[in-house]
Amino acid sequence: MGNTSVVASGVKAQGDVAASELYSLVALGDGGELFELAKEAMKSVPRDYTKLDQVILTKVKKFLYAGGEGRKVPIAELVQFRNRDRETSIKISKDKQKKANDLAMLDILTQQDDDVPNKQADRKYRLQCWDLDKRGTVGESILHLCMLSATQIHFDLAKRLIQFFPNLINDIYLGEEYYGESVLHIAIVNEDPAMVKFLLDRGADYHVRACGNFFCPDDQKASRTDCLEHEWVNVCENTNYDGYVYWGEYPLSFAACLGQEECVRLLLAKGADPNLQDTNGNTVLHMLVIHDKKSMFDLILNNGGRLDIKNRRELTPLTLAGKLARKDMYEHVLEKERQVFWIYGTVTCAGYPLASIDTISPSGEINHTSALNLIVYGVSRILLR
Repeated sequence: MGNTSVVASGVKAQGDVAASELYSLVALGDGGELFELAKEAMKSVPRDYTKLDQVILTKVKKFLYAGGEGRKVPIAELVQFRNRDRETSIKISKDKQKKANDLAMLDILTQQDDDVPNKQADRKYRLQCWDLDKRGTVGESILHLCMLSATQIHFDLAKRLIQFFPNLINDIYLGEEYYGESVLHIAIVNEDPAMVKFLLDRGADYHVRACGNFFCPDDQKASRTDCLEHEWVNVCENTNYDGYVYWGEYPLSFAACLGQEECVRLLLAKGADPNLQDTNGNTVLHMLVIHDKKSMFDLILNNGGRLDIKNRRELTPLTLAGKLARKDMYEHVLEKERQVFWIYGTVTCAGYPLASIDTISPSGEINHTSALNLIVYGVSRILLR
């Protein structure tokens, strides 16, 4: 399917020193010069990081832009880098490429005094620290390898690297398969709230989007195409949202879909927006309907999640539950949307908003995305039982 053969070759080569010099420093799993020095430092009493720090400062720096300060890379350049993994390449003219780069330069100049990583603005550049040409075989940096290996030695090494080169923390995967995944995403998947807090306290971007092929619904993978004007990937609109790791792209969505309550609370406390929409227009609440997680749904709803936002298919969380035949979730969301007027003993008088339920819209036209219409004419007939 799609670029399966390309991805397989990249993943197989991951960790092969011959494929990338990066793996001589830290290999996937264990091994590598920095890994061995970190292991040696952890065994010493008291811990002595002198040798490790010296090698980090001398050998790692040559892999970084501006000695670790980073480089503002135009989005058009990142998209072209990602597109190298595709079997079908985007066709672009030199004029279009120049225009995209010019827009990026203008954006860089206008944002110099306001370079905050968690801004939601659609910028034309991304600050990257690890040289694009010195990445691993799937576009990873050294921090990704440390977090993937997930041992205490690797975590210790990651913290030393961030101490010397703070801008490394927001480097993302640049290959097509895992594009956009940051070390914050990986820490959440590792179910490690302590590391999540460490990363957030040091400026990790909590609005970065993991929109690679790996995180895409299965039935959209073959339709993925690139555009130089934006970082996200164009996909077909129709989907059933099925995918083992379709978790909504944002770190908050990842944490919510995986049931990581402590990580969710940490992200919300830092300012993560629960109403941001992914490539399919889904917010965190949409994703929790897809993954059928009622308690997490309530947590997000009580912390600013909105029930009125529609995704690309014009579905709210309620109508999405109807579309997907999530009977229990549908009833749960419906109860959240109602307005209670009075309660007398076991009797409750409540009103339900009809905008997303009734088949007739306020304008008098048929509402084809209403809950009733989807239940009766869609695939969700189970809700009628």
